Amino acid sequence: MTPKVFRKKNKYAEPVAAGEVMAAVMAGLGVDAEQAQARSRLGHLWQNWNMVMGEDLAPLARPLGHHRDMLLIGAEDAMLAQELHLMSAELLERVNAFMETPFFNGVKVSLLMGKRGLDVTACNPLPDEDMGWRAPRAVIPDPVQASGVFLTEMAPDSPVARAYSRFVERRARSKS
Repeated sequence: MTPKVFRKKNKYAEPVAAGEVMAAVMAGLGVDAEQAQARSRLGHLWQNWNMVMGEDLAPLARPLGHHRDMLLIGAEDAMLAQELHLMSAELLERVNAFMETPFFNGVKVSLLMGKRGLDVTACNPLPDEDMGWRAPRAVIPDPVQASGVFLTEMAPDSPVARAYSRFVERRARSKS
């Protein structure tokens, strides 16, 4: 067993750039410089997700990561997932423009199902009075209460009104 070598600190030494330190650590772990740079760019993308997607799109398209050259995006519900899938060319263009290289070749949209995204808003903890800091808790919406109040505003012969009417009838039967 080789003894640890302790170096004497030099109080006149110049500061070292964090990038140089990270490159040395990654090299020590067996990660080449290109992989380390790609990881750094990905971290920068997740931190700037709101800017890359814009204020309208960022809360809807949450970054979940990547798999090889595929960008993984999360959506809250199936309808939004379909919309994001149809917008995948635009999402890909925005992300690759930010990365300044064709980093991703495709987008895969899936449901979040309680997962948190990698963007900054998902990583910011909320203060907790007694424990210091905690992760944000998911808000579970109240179940839909079908009372039929919207039927008066709907055209009675529309498919939506007929479906809503059946839904209200079934809810009333299941409660009684």
